[in-house]
Amino acid sequence: MSKNKYFSFIGTGAWASALANVLAQNGHKVKMYGINEEEVAEINQGYNRKFFGSRLFAHPKFIQASTDLSFVLEGCETLVIAVPSFAFRSVLKQLSEALRFRRVNIINVSKGFDEQSGTFLSDLIKNKLRRNLKNFATFSGPSYAIEVFNEHLTLINIFASNKEFRDKLIAKFNNYYFNLVPCEDEYGGEIFAALKNVLAIGIGISSYTHPGKNSHSALISVGTKEILSIIKQLKPSSDLSVGFELVGTGDIFLTCSSTQSRNFTFGYSIAERGLRETLKNQKLTVEGYSSAKALSKLIATKNIKNIPLLENIIAVLNGSKEPLLLTDFITNK
Repeated sequence: MSKNKYFSFIGTGAWASALANVLAQNGHKVKMYGINEEEVAEINQGYNRKFFGSRLFAHPKFIQASTDLSFVLEGCETLVIAVPSFAFRSVLKQLSEALRFRRVNIINVSKGFDEQSGTFLSDLIKNKLRRNLKNFATFSGPSYAIEVFNEHLTLINIFASNKEFRDKLIAKFNNYYFNLVPCEDEYGGEIFAALKNVLAIGIGISSYTHPGKNSHSALISVGTKEILSIIKQLKPSSDLSVGFELVGTGDIFLTCSSTQSRNFTFGYSIAERGLRETLKNQKLTVEGYSSAKALSKLIATKNIKNIPLLENIIAVLNGSKEPLLLTDFITNK
């Protein structure tokens, strides 16, 4: 990172704020773009109370937030995109117009599919910002933002084709509690990052309909095997080693085993209260819900076979199957 250059974050949510805090703690200047004036004002006072209560950023003087995109992009050398999938297209359009012909490094920390095209969010960035893209990286792995902000030991994968750029990012982000670990299989990582949220919804449902560690562990194993099967069907050359990476079993374990997971609790609520009531009362973004729609399209267009658990999760989410029948592919054998 050059002197007087910034990491510029698009988004002021929990994950953006946690990563900004890591960089600030490591002595790097950060700017953050947000649309909520109250949240932006709080960040400039050293807090993000919506997600982290009264705990201060490690070095508030290194972090500036603004609702002015031009200000946030001024001096930007590396752009970090941290917005939910539903806002992706509009945000990329804004960035394309604001950057014009400037070239910057871009890091994507958002997970899932673009619902409109069914492509990965990373691929959407590469397409919509291709004239602006200098180097590109994706971060993904088991990481609750609150734990990163509270300096709990966290390891996640970094995917980047330019190894020099990757190693520079590792040097900037890594410290005594946060570590980026290189992984080569970006395609497999993208699949896991998107589909673990769908699986987590299903595990949440089954935790209500079939409480107990036996069923919980079994269905996580079944779901993980199905995700690996999808990777193999879409990319036959894959050796499937990504399943053992942080983005694989690590993120599956985290997302499918805790009430801190929005996707898990969303699924549990569907089983307990019903789909309609859960959707009506859902305030926070549940990426697995939109990813399930994209997965449904992918199954149809790519003729993906033998993934009964994931197909049943989709059926529950579109209202064509009752939560109690989630595991009928097992009980009907």
